Amino acid sequence: MVLRKRDSEFRHLGVSYLEFKRVEMDRVLTGFLMRVNHNGQTSKMVRGKTLANEFVDEFRAQEHAEKFQGFRDSPDIARSWIETQLLDMVNRGRPNQAVAGLRPLHGLTYKFRNHHHSRAYGADAQLYEMLRHARGGRGTMALEKIRAFFFTGLDPALGTQLAGTGVDVETQAVLHLNSQVKQDSPATVKGWYSAPPLCAGQSDLLADDVLRLLSLQDLLPRIVMVEYLKILFAFHLALGQLKAMKLLPSAVERSAPEPTCGPENCPSGTGDSVGGFASCPFRVGLLVDAAGVPGTPVAALAEHSADVWLRRVPGFVRAGYVVRKLGEFADHLADAKEIIRPSRGFFTVAELLQYAGEAYRERREQFFASRMDTLLDEAPIDEQPEGVRPLLSAGMGLGAFEKYIELIMAYRGKYHYDYIVETIDSLLLKNRPGAVITQPHRGRRRFVMDSALLEVLVQIALLRPNPRGTRSRFPYHTEQLRLDEFMDTLRTRYGLHVDRLPADDGFPTHGFEEQAALRSNAEAFTTRMREIGFYSDLSDAYLTQVITPRFAISLDGAITTGGR
Repeated sequence: MVLRKRDSEFRHLGVSYLEFKRVEMDRVLTGFLMRVNHNGQTSKMVRGKTLANEFVDEFRAQEHAEKFQGFRDSPDIARSWIETQLLDMVNRGRPNQAVAGLRPLHGLTYKFRNHHHSRAYGADAQLYEMLRHARGGRGTMALEKIRAFFFTGLDPALGTQLAGTGVDVETQAVLHLNSQVKQDSPATVKGWYSAPPLCAGQSDLLADDVLRLLSLQDLLPRIVMVEYLKILFAFHLALGQLKAMKLLPSAVERSAPEPTCGPENCPSGTGDSVGGFASCPFRVGLLVDAAGVPGTPVAALAEHSADVWLRRVPGFVRAGYVVRKLGEFADHLADAKEIIRPSRGFFTVAELLQYAGEAYRERREQFFASRMDTLLDEAPIDEQPEGVRPLLSAGMGLGAFEKYIELIMAYRGKYHYDYIVETIDSLLLKNRPGAVITQPHRGRRRFVMDSALLEVLVQIALLRPNPRGTRSRFPYHTEQLRLDEFMDTLRTRYGLHVDRLPADDGFPTHGFEEQAALRSNAEAFTTRMREIGFYSDLSDAYLTQVITPRFAISLDGAITTGGR
C-alpha cells in the first residue's frame, strides 16, 4: 500500500526545518546567506543550467582585461583558478560535472546558484532560525556580524558596490558578476513561518560561537574564516539535531514540554555563561576517538557511543510523526471553530502536545479513526505488513491514534531512519575535514575529533569577553588555557568527551579497561593539539602545560603573534 501524502508527511517546522537529506555545506551556506540578505526568506531569482565556460569567458573578455589582469594571457591557469577557487561543482572531475554555483566566499553568491544542484534541504533555514531566536540579542548581533563579513564591498543600505574598497580577488570577481544581474527580491513560501528551535540554549551557544569567531576576522585570511564558519555551522546543526533526538521523544511521552526547557527556563545560561549545559537533562554526550585509529580500545568505545545515538533515531521519527499528526488534528479543530488558532498563525510544539492528553481523547479518536478507516479500506488488516497486524487488532487495546502512528511507522519508519542517519553523517562531516564521525569501508561508525574542527573550537575557547568594552577594538581578548581546562570546555560546552565517559549517553559505568583507554585518548588528544600548533610542553610542571593562541589579543587591543 502506498500512503497518501497527508498520511506520510513528516516534517513539522516547530521540530526542524531540515528535510533530512544529505547536505553539502557550501550549498547550505549559500542558501543561508540568501536568507540573511532577505530577513529569513528565499530569493525569487532562479537560474537555469550554467557552464564553467561561461564564467571563464566572462573573466577573460577583452573589456575586463584591466580588471582581471593576466586572465586573458593564461587561459589554462584562469580556468583552473575559476573551477577550483570560485565554482562549487557537482561531480567534479567527471564527464558529467556541472556548476552548482559560486563557492560561498561572498554574500551575493546565491544569485548565481543552479537551484537544481544547490539545494540546502532546509539546513539553511534551520541555521537562520537558530540564530534568529538566540536570546539576549546575541542572535541579532551574530546575524549582523555575518552580514558585515560576507557582504563586504557593498553599501549596507543600497546594496551597491563601494568605490575604492580594497577586497580580495574572489570578492572582486563576485562583485563584478553581481553588477550584471537584475535586482532580486524575497519570495514568500506558503505555509512558512519562523518557529523557535526546540533547544533555546543550543541557539545561544551557536550565536556566542559565531560572535567569538568573527571577532578574529581581521587576523585571519578571508578564505580561512569562511572554512571555519562552514565547519562551525555544520557542527552546531548536528548538535541541535542530536539534542532534538533526546528532547522530543521525552516531551511526547509525557504529553507536555519539559519544564526546564524553553526560552524562559533553559538552564544553559546566558551572557558570559552561555554553554553551561551541566544541568540540562538533554545534554549531548559523544565519546570521541582523538587518535582516529580503528581497532583500538578507545575506538571501540567511540563506536559504541555512535551506536547509542543511532538507536535513538526511530524514537525521534515516531515522536516527529506524533507532533506532525497532532498539528493536523489541531488545524482541523481550528478550522471547525472548536478551538482558537494562536494569533501568530501557527501552533508551537509545546501547544500541540496538549492535544495528546485526556481532555481531547474522544475528539482525537474520532479524527484518527476516520483516517484509519480510509487506510484499511485501501488495504485491510490481513494485507498490512506482518509486523503491524497484531497492533491493529482490537485485542491490543490501542486507540485509533496509536494505531495510526504505528501503521505509518511500519511503512515509513525505515525510510526516515536511513535519511536521518545520512543527514547526521553529512552534518558531522563524515570522513571530511572537520569531521566528528567517521566510518571505514563496511565498518562501524565512530565519533572522532578532526584537526580542522579542533582548530576552530580552540580558537573560540581562548577568547574571553573584553571588560573594557568599546575602549578596545576587539570585543574579546585571549587567555592561555590549560589542556585539562580545554577538555572540560569541550565536554561542558559541546558534549565532546575525551578523558571521561558520557554517563547519560551509553556509559553508566566504567572499569579499569575503560580508564586505561581514556588515559590513552587524552594522550592522543595532547599529541593532536601539538600537531595543530596550539600546545607545547614548556616543562614537566602540570600547571605550565598550556594552550596558547596564535594571535594574542591584550585588553587594550594590542596584537602579538605566537602567544608565547
